Parts: sequence; structure tokens; C-alpha cells
Amino acid sequence: YQLDTDMDYRAIVTNLGSNSASRQLATVTIPEGYTVEPAGENETIQQTLNDMLLMILLAVVCIYLIMVAEFQSLLSPFIVMFTIPLAFTGGLLALLLTGTELSMIAMLGFLVLSGVVVNNGIVFVDYVNQLRLNGMDKYGALILAGKTRLRPILMTALTTILGLSTMALGMGSGADMVQPLAIVTIGGLLYATLLTLFVVPCLYDVFNRRPMKHRGEEEA
Repeated sequence: YQLDTDMDYRAIVTNLGSNSASRQLATVTIPEGYTVEPAGENETIQQTLNDMLLMILLAVVCIYLIMVAEFQSLLSPFIVMFTIPLAFTGGLLALLLTGTELSMIAMLGFLVLSGVVVNNGIVFVDYVNQLRLNGMDKYGALILAGKTRLRPILMTALTTILGLSTMALGMGSGADMVQPLAIVTIGGLLYATLLTLFVVPCLYDVFNRRPMKHRGEEEA
């Protein structure tokens, strides 16, 4: 579009969606003395998305600090935190496969995932640490933990996935509004649960090279 000084720029936004309007306005020659910027509903949505990203970041930091206090270590929580990127990747893939747009409700799903998906990693890493403290070698502890904790990890993930399945299918009154949240949560849990059983043991092996001792023995 080539616009004159007396043309109403708002016509572009009226006839096009916000994303299309932004692309079209980028190609417009703006006359001297005029400025064009998004406002109204689009500005509110962008601000809300930015606030949601900050909330997710704050949630991740709080989760890490809580695990540090629980494990009394900086390394074990760091390994568990790798499940969060896996979950976010699964959530994005779920949105892509279902053709669902990334919205505020979908962002809430990522916020939920950041607190739920670490449970599997905590269960696995904590059990491996207990086995090693009882004298088992690292590789034996990883194999035994994988066999022993496989069922609880799968059951925990499946109960959550099945509980959200009706919401993800859009069944029931008002389900369409929260459907993206369920899609993100299910996709993230499914993807992260499967990869946690492979990625977390590998990361544990890479980062834990020294023998594990009780805190009393380390201080002595």
C-alpha cells in the first residue's frame, strides 16, 4: 500500500488481522510527521504475553531453588531441570500438530508444565542417589532406578494425560476456551516422560563422575 497523508491508517488494521496488518504496515511509506504503532487490544495481548513469560521464568527459578533445598545439592536439581525444555518442546509440537495457535491459554499450559513435569525427574534422580548412597555403583543404580521407577513415572503421566483428554478434545460447555492449555500439557507430558527415561540417565552419568558420599563423610 502507498498511502497519502489524508488516508486513515486504521483501515489496514480494520481489514486485516493484527499479524497481517503489522506485515503490511512494515511495507508502507510513512509520510514525514506521521507515526504508526499498534495499540488497543493488540498492545494489551502483547503486554500480557510478556508478563506470562516472566511468570514462567520466575516459576522455573523457584522450582530450582526448592529442589536445591530438598536435594541439598546444586547438581541434582540441574539435571532434573532438563525435563522442562523437553516438556516445552513437546507442548510446542502438540500445538503444531493440532494446528492450535499460541495464545494466552496455551501459555498457561506451559506454566503448568514447568511445575508438573519435574516430578518424573525428581523421582528418578532421588532414587538413583539413594541407591548410590547404599553402596551401589552408578551404572547399576541407573539401570535399577529405570526398571523400578518406570511404572510410577508412566502411571503419574497417564493419569494426568487421561484426566485432561476430554478437555483437549473440546468436549463439554466452554471447553474450547481452555483446550489449548490441555493440548500443551498433554503434549509436553507425553514427550517429556518418554525422553526423561533416556535423557536424564545420560545427563546423570555425564555430570556425576565422582563417588557419592553422605554429607557427614564429606565433612569428615
